Amino acid sequence: MYDLIVLEKYRNFTVAADIRNISQSSLSRRIQTLENSLGFEVFDRDTSPLKLTEKGKLFLLHVRSLLDDFEYNIDKIKGTNDIRSRVTIASAHSLAGYIFPKILGNLKNYQEKIFYVESINVNETVDHLRNGKCDFIASFYDDELMNTQFLCHKLFSAKLYLVTAPNHLGCPKFSLEDGSLPLMNYTDDSYMGKKVNKFLQEHQSHSFSTTFVSSMSILLKDMIKGGYGVGWLPDYSIQDELKNNELMVIPLKNSVLSVDIYLYRSSSRLNAASEGLWSFVKAIDWEIT
Repeated sequence: MYDLIVLEKYRNFTVAADIRNISQSSLSRRIQTLENSLGFEVFDRDTSPLKLTEKGKLFLLHVRSLLDDFEYNIDKIKGTNDIRSRVTIASAHSLAGYIFPKILGNLKNYQEKIFYVESINVNETVDHLRNGKCDFIASFYDDELMNTQFLCHKLFSAKLYLVTAPNHLGCPKFSLEDGSLPLMNYTDDSYMGKKVNKFLQEHQSHSFSTTFVSSMSILLKDMIKGGYGVGWLPDYSIQDELKNNELMVIPLKNSVLSVDIYLYRSSSRLNAASEGLWSFVKAIDWEIT
């Protein structure tokens, strides 16, 4: 199983064998023996680099959870001090800074766990979960994950507000009277980009001219605060800026866009720490204040 974990990470028999300190032929034989005992192939060897088969992806989830629990319980039997279980989470960039302080702020025994949190592009989060690279992903609503292979819990609903920085007089730097507004927009294939572009197509495309594009809302926020243009930002990321008048909402009809945020996981059993966290997160009040 450890061979499998390393081979999945590097997708190369030569590299994985070197890390496992065995010959390439020995590693290949051990993986083949594992697959024979399972009755299905874990890796598709016809691709380069190697890819997990669909059954292999599901099996890898079980392997990670089994080994995590195994190592944790062995440490308990040995009487090891400061034992910590592992929880791995991938999150969209814009969500990580809001979600995880709220989780740890409510979780009284969080010191007993090690949280491995990777902040990645929204489009990569689904692949992380499908390929067994994490226990959870925190992301936006996704049709691909609404099936029996996965479980989901809606954390909260958020709003995207069209905002601008103030000018030196404390008034909005950009307004609808300016004509074509310089737009700091999300990439077309991102969840929030699709939301914004749908609004523009249906309502106000002539009022905006895209001058900057990024998949990271934190970068778009910095550009908007710097006075380079306007853009839609999620309410959970601009609460302080709105209170301190560092950002101002542009009043535009129907321009407040709704987004739903979920925590997703595999329907397969996770390690004990992750299962405990799942139950805990579902009990948190996620209301944005």
